[in-house]
Amino acid sequence: MIKSKIDSVLKRIEEQEKFEQENPHQVPNSEKVLAIGRDTGIFYNILLRNMKAKNILEIGMSTGYSTIWFAEALSEKDGKIITIEHDEQKIERAKNNFEEAGVDNFIEIRKGDALEVLSEICKKYPQEFFDFVFIDADKERYIQYFDSVFPLVKPSGVVGADNILYPERFQKLTSRYVEHVRKNPKIRSVTIPIDNGEEISLKLSKSNP
Repeated sequence: MIKSKIDSVLKRIEEQEKFEQENPHQVPNSEKVLAIGRDTGIFYNILLRNMKAKNILEIGMSTGYSTIWFAEALSEKDGKIITIEHDEQKIERAKNNFEEAGVDNFIEIRKGDALEVLSEICKKYPQEFFDFVFIDADKERYIQYFDSVFPLVKPSGVVGADNILYPERFQKLTSRYVEHVRKNPKIRSVTIPIDNGEEISLKLSKSNP
């Protein structure tokens, strides 16, 4: 069962996003939640629990909805999430959400351009450090994000990417991403048709080529 504080924050964010979807012109795009769906959150939460994931990297935090689902999966463990966001207003909203949910101790927010922050992370953390990486930022740079973080992913670690199927305006870009990761001989990858579509890419262990 999800802890009441966490569940309360998740449902509040879901209600806000539902309002935004039903009233698309009342909230500026820059202020919209832009979160994964609840089923996607549950899916990743189950995946992370099953993996016993400890170290997570998120590229594209927005107001922290997905991050809270990840943190809930780590809440009984000594885990850590590093999440990247460039928008100061969204960072402040996310901080409030994390504190209200009681998961702020698990989360380190890194502000800035994602590729620049990833360059710093690559210098600071050893290769094969992260159990899970989630990509949900500008679709034009999905391939660059993947290539930057792949060396940091542990064998048997997973890279998840959002918006693979929807909105349709992103399909050309996300199709290129899918083609790119599936050409990698060190990857086994599949599209999960849940909510906006998730590409789940497993980094094969050295003993399982």
